[in-house]
Amino acid sequence: REAVVSTQSTGAASGLDPLTEEQTKQGNHEHIVHLMDFCFKILETLKDFNQYTLGTKFLMKIGFNYGPVTDGIIGQNKVLYDIWGDTVNLSSRMMSTGKEGKIQVPADCLPYLIDHFKLPKRGKVNIKGKGEMITHFCVERKSAEQVKQNLEARSSKTVNSVDNNVL
Repeated sequence: REAVVSTQSTGAASGLDPLTEEQTKQGNHEHIVHLMDFCFKILETLKDFNQYTLGTKFLMKIGFNYGPVTDGIIGQNKVLYDIWGDTVNLSSRMMSTGKEGKIQVPADCLPYLIDHFKLPKRGKVNIKGKGEMITHFCVERKSAEQVKQNLEARSSKTVNSVDNNVL
């Protein structure tokens, strides 16, 4: 019998400060790449934690999304800063329909991640409130050489090639 099934979901966000917001408007989406790096660091830390503690096997699935959010402070007695909106909801749906140990992303995020990460297609997933959506798993960071080549190709306005069905 399982002692603990799940805990409250939490989230992480980037790009909420005015400087990053301005950079995003100018086409710099570097904070999205940093947020994905953070997702991989969380999975790595959890794996290390499980390895070095006796009898624990914590599992996690991560949902990722990009887009506008509404933010604010809510509550009177217990004040809390929060973000919400369609972007947050879809990220939550990516998590809930994802797989343990994986980072699931909607296809709309690919343009911001494809130069830096390997993103094999998962396929169509039924997403509550959205219907069927094509999703991908972000499985690993590309090598520094691959990233350099992709960014150079992008700057010269050539299209990324697909290699072995991994973007």
